[in-house]
Amino acid sequence: MAATKSQFQFPNKVVIAPCTGVGQTAGTISRYAAYKVVDELMPGKTVLLCLPAYTIGVEEDAEMIKQNPHRIVAIEGCSNLCMTKILKEKGYKPTKMVYIPRVIADMKLTVHKSENRAKLGKAEEKVALEVVRRVVNTARSLETKQ
Repeated sequence: MAATKSQFQFPNKVVIAPCTGVGQTAGTISRYAAYKVVDELMPGKTVLLCLPAYTIGVEEDAEMIKQNPHRIVAIEGCSNLCMTKILKEKGYKPTKMVYIPRVIADMKLTVHKSENRAKLGKAEEKVALEVVRRVVNTARSLETKQ
């Protein structure tokens, strides 16, 4: 029996795979950066992976990875590396990673748990913008990778 073609097509896209870290400031930073890149800075060139959907096998998210296995940018919020571990469990790995604790250390900032995860403080906003910059640069380097 011939394989059926997926209804979801993501040719030559860079998959942005953010940590979701609900309740964690780094998770909010990660999601902010992912939306900024996918929706505003690189629309049409990037797609947003939903970690929970990918974990349970939602076809759309699975196809993003399957069609672009060498164009995956993970945004990891902590040392648990959830996105990386889940990708590995499914036979893939991030092509590149932006690790938020490294960004914070590079910037010599202190980030606190936000009282309101929907609104980041000034230090967290600075980190988020630097994460956006790093994700865009990384995604651009992967645009033509096969």
